Amino acid sequence: MIIVSEVMTPRVVTASPETTFKEAVRLLEHNRVSGLPVVDRTGRLVGIVSEADLLNKAEKRDPDAYVLESRRHRLDRSRAAALDVASAMSRDVTSVRADAPIAMAAREMHSRGFKRLPVVDTHGRLVGIVSRSDLLKVFLRSDDELRAEIRRVLGHARRTWGASGLDAEVTGGVVNLAGLFKSKNQLEATLRAVAGVDGVIGIRNRMAYESEDVEFLSLSLEPQGEARIEGLESRITRAVRP
Repeated sequence: MIIVSEVMTPRVVTASPETTFKEAVRLLEHNRVSGLPVVDRTGRLVGIVSEADLLNKAEKRDPDAYVLESRRHRLDRSRAAALDVASAMSRDVTSVRADAPIAMAAREMHSRGFKRLPVVDTHGRLVGIVSRSDLLKVFLRSDDELRAEIRRVLGHARRTWGASGLDAEVTGGVVNLAGLFKSKNQLEATLRAVAGVDGVIGIRNRMAYESEDVEFLSLSLEPQGEARIEGLESRITRAVRP
C-alpha cells in the first residue's frame, strides 16, 4: 500500500494569518499557484486562502448589494474588506494525513472536486501538499514491481485457502490471473485484493472455483506481511479537518 507521504510534494508555499493582502497576491502570482495553505507559528494548518477569496476585493461591489445578505454574502463582504490573510482565508479546510492511503486522498479529491489537498501530520502540522498529478504517479509503477506485489497476494491466498495453480502476469499495468479456488467467495476476495494493489490498471481473470458459498470474505495483507481474512468490516478513513 502506497501512502500519501510517498507521492506528495513536501515543499509548500504558505502564508500566515498575519500575511498582508498584497503579499498574499504577490505569493500567488510569483509561485503561479491558485491557493496558499495558511499556517500558524507552530506550523499547524489553520486555513486556505485562494484567488477566489481575494477576488472579492476586486469586484468593488456597492455596499447596498449586501443588504439582503445570506451567510455567503456576509463572508464575501468580510473578505472584500480584508487587509490580511486572516480576514480573507477559508477556515473550513479538508486535509489528508501523511500516513493515509493514496486511495483515500483520491476519493476525497474526486468527491469534493478538489485538485489538491494539504497534507498534515498527526498533530495537524502542514508537511506537504498532494495533487491529482501526484496521485497518478502510482500508475507509473513498473510491471515487475506490480507482479512481485500481486504474487505476494496470491501466495497468501494459496497458504490461507489452499488455492492451486495461482499465477499472475502483468503487461502495461493490466494483470492476467490464473488459478483454482475451492469457492467463489475465495476467488472474489482475491480479485478484490489484487484490484487494491496501487498501480493496477485492469484485471483479466482466468481463475476458476469449484463451488459457491454464502460467506463474504476479503483478503488483506498486514504490514508485517501476514494475511488476514476479514468479514464485513469497514476500513474507510475520513480526511482530517483541523
